[in-house]
Amino acid sequence: MRSATIRKACLILLGAAACALPLCGAEKVQPASLTSFGASVEVNVVNVEVYVTDRDGKRVTDLKREDFTASEDGKAVEVTNFASVSSGRNLAAPAATSRSAPAGAPAAAAPRPDPETALSLVVFLDGLHLRPANRTKAVEQIRAFLAKSVRPGDRVMVAAHGLGLRLLQPFTQDVAAIDEALKQAEALAVQGHLEDEARRSAFRAMNAMQSVSPCGLESVRPIDDYAVESRDKALRTVGALTVVINSLAGVPGHRALLFVSDGISITPGEELFQAIAETCGGATEPSESSTGNVDIVPRGGDGGPRYDPQQAALDAQKYSIAKRFEDLAAHASANRVTLYTLQASGLQGFASTGVDVDPGERRLLSRTVQLVQTSNLKGSLTALAIDTGGRAMLDANDLGPELARMQEDFDSYYSLGYTTAHHGDGRQHKVEVKVKRPGLRVRYRPSYRDKPAMEKAVDRTLTALLHGIEDNPLEVAIELGEQTLDKATGTWAVPVRLKIPLYKLAIIHPDEGGAFQGRLRLLVTTQDSQGGTSPVRQVEVPLAISRKEVLNALGQHYLYTLTLKMAKGEQRVAVAVRDELATTTSYLSRAVTVGAAKAAAVR
Repeated sequence: MRSATIRKACLILLGAAACALPLCGAEKVQPASLTSFGASVEVNVVNVEVYVTDRDGKRVTDLKREDFTASEDGKAVEVTNFASVSSGRNLAAPAATSRSAPAGAPAAAAPRPDPETALSLVVFLDGLHLRPANRTKAVEQIRAFLAKSVRPGDRVMVAAHGLGLRLLQPFTQDVAAIDEALKQAEALAVQGHLEDEARRSAFRAMNAMQSVSPCGLESVRPIDDYAVESRDKALRTVGALTVVINSLAGVPGHRALLFVSDGISITPGEELFQAIAETCGGATEPSESSTGNVDIVPRGGDGGPRYDPQQAALDAQKYSIAKRFEDLAAHASANRVTLYTLQASGLQGFASTGVDVDPGERRLLSRTVQLVQTSNLKGSLTALAIDTGGRAMLDANDLGPELARMQEDFDSYYSLGYTTAHHGDGRQHKVEVKVKRPGLRVRYRPSYRDKPAMEKAVDRTLTALLHGIEDNPLEVAIELGEQTLDKATGTWAVPVRLKIPLYKLAIIHPDEGGAFQGRLRLLVTTQDSQGGTSPVRQVEVPLAISRKEVLNALGQHYLYTLTLKMAKGEQRVAVAVRDELATTTSYLSRAVTVGAAKAAAVR
């Protein structure tokens, strides 16, 4: 049985073979110029989407760049990039025409929507923490919302996580395809109700131990076991979300993710620690006239060690995953992904509130236990939304108004951009945006993490793998060679040959003389037919060209072969080729039928 829910596709890098330079029989290409000699510098531009409303909550759409001020880590920064998006479109004005244009001349072309402001929305269903009825109710309302709100140019992707991460529908503008994927989602198995059963089972086990040794130290063991299991499920969901969010790094447009869940406990098992604290005489539920001061009188026991109810709160914090949610929000902000969290249970459906609760489990219905549980479930949804500049949709059975407010965010916002001196330092940076006009409210992501260059490359490789979005400034070509079967392991060796025009690469000549040098880094990952992805593997490739061969070599391709060991079936391969000197990277992906007799089976 797998300990992790996200399936990992099998990818083993068997070896890499490069043709030595000067290139042996390589196909010649004509260099556009020899200006590739040397390196380039990347400029780090931070973009922040800002939502502005007045005191009545109405959108404010008439602000200009000079109406905003921005700072990073407490220091003022100049807003160099500015865009105002209204009704979901940043319309570029048509080219100016002469006032003396002849009569009957064709009218100026209508302004075209900016593709960078088109919506790229992911609907993510949390199957581990959704209950069947809540899932169906939420999906039905989301279907109705998307059927009328998806505009030309917008794209929607549908993903679900349960026994594994499943991509039900890649990004598409086809409203019918989106609706069909959501219909499939309504039929998927969800496991939120199993969480309720596990909680009640742990409480019953604790009660059984209490009957033998009241408040003995062993009575807390079932709670610990439940907290560990619950934390594991929560981390699996966080892991799946991280994969999807990171893969959005190279997706164009206004990126948003709608996370549909009944809630994930920030501190798994805390409500049961509260219950045992109350049972053993501590943290009891105050009466209406209570002053808040409660005398703790540990009870029970047969003279042996007893559980200290004052320790319960500290014991619960051992299982806190608040930091993981902070990291997830930081990943989202680094990729400019705004999270909208939807509590599918609405005002009902919280665990342990059913009428079928056994009388021995009434402690689970105490006011403080319920408060702890509810606060934990909502806390995760609230944190993810606030920390990315999004919205948390809580306690709503009619989701229409909440989804409409989310749509307002897509339709009306400001994009502010500024440059920073740091680049890829991996640190968290605080952002503050203010509006000079009084009485207005602003919402935006309050911080972001400046991702290192290699982390950006890894994320962008996932974009190519999961979404098929390529970018090939180095003009790399991919050829997949003939596959061979390893009968001992049942896997196939799949050669992936890369052809890279040398004139597209930065080549430097050391001051002390010798060969001209370059440096490449290759990244590769795969995805199987079930959606399982392999870790992104890296290979460093140094280049060396002798002085007398350099001009001839620049008219040729550099050849490199990655041999991947893969399981039989439909797979997808994504490769990134990064020129480390020029800081330029190509991202490509290909589908391949592993186990086919010939490379011609590659699509």
